[in-house]
Amino acid sequence: MGYLDSQVNRKNNRLEWAPRPQWPRLVVTTLLVVGVLGCSSMGSIEPLDVTLANLRVTEVTVFETTLVAKLRITNPNPEAFTIDGASFKLYLEDKKVGTGTSKESFTVDRLDSSVIDVIFHINNASALLRIRDIMESDDVSYGVRGGLYTQGTFGTKKLKVEKTGRLDLKNSVPLETDRPGINDAPPSG
Repeated sequence: MGYLDSQVNRKNNRLEWAPRPQWPRLVVTTLLVVGVLGCSSMGSIEPLDVTLANLRVTEVTVFETTLVAKLRITNPNPEAFTIDGASFKLYLEDKKVGTGTSKESFTVDRLDSSVIDVIFHINNASALLRIRDIMESDDVSYGVRGGLYTQGTFGTKKLKVEKTGRLDLKNSVPLETDRPGINDAPPSG
């Protein structure tokens, strides 16, 4: 019959109500209070900001180009974040052209930033399909989407990040390369 059971007193032929056990209500109330206090102590967390600080071409093959991107991770929160790896997708003109990862573990101090190296592998076929459109325009849209991984009490948590922008191709600076002398003028003489 549930918690509020009716019992018949056989001697007086009277219906009597037995009191409801209090422990289920107490357990539920305690769990709700602990949950609310736990969530309120976390406060609101602003997303971490990711910006491109530098880009360097390290290898070019027929099928793939490898880039090392220096990404600046900015923490606008009053608590530090310890990051245990990251993964990203690179977009040109809203189409995915490559992926990037970093296995670095680092801490972004409160109200500060850190620069990390992320190795991107660009699919040349995907990028070449967009080259014609890119070459015909004065600028190109790019995007970096991904996640920064943190370890917490309940396991690994993914902090999603996204940055989009436009590159001005008319006034751009050449990319760095590992090959010496690629942007040097020929020797005079």
